[in-house]
Amino acid sequence: MQMNVLIICAFLTCLGMTFLILACAVPTPKIFYPFFVLLFYALSVLPVFIAKRTTPVNETNPKTEFALFLTAGMVLSAFALPIVLAHSAVITWTACTLTLISNIINYVTIFGYTMRDDEPYGSMF
Repeated sequence: MQMNVLIICAFLTCLGMTFLILACAVPTPKIFYPFFVLLFYALSVLPVFIAKRTTPVNETNPKTEFALFLTAGMVLSAFALPIVLAHSAVITWTACTLTLISNIINYVTIFGYTMRDDEPYGSMF
């Protein structure tokens, strides 16, 4: 079972990254601004990871809630960045759409992997 979950996550991550690479290459070559969402992918899991390591099991406290708030802000920023860049004509709307598709696929993969068990905030952390 665990191997199937990892294979599905790897496939979906590769699919999401393919859309992100297409966002940088297809509409206007050599415009790599959509790659800045990779920072949000990496940083969005850190607050919850740190909060879950310093909090007893199955206990909610302000530290955990603030970590979830920061994570939600980073996920929202990952969706807002390509829209702002497209609105200011730094990237094309096609690149924005491809980046948003990549965001949806990658964040659904992260969320699905962390929520695979019955714990309230996921078992990965």
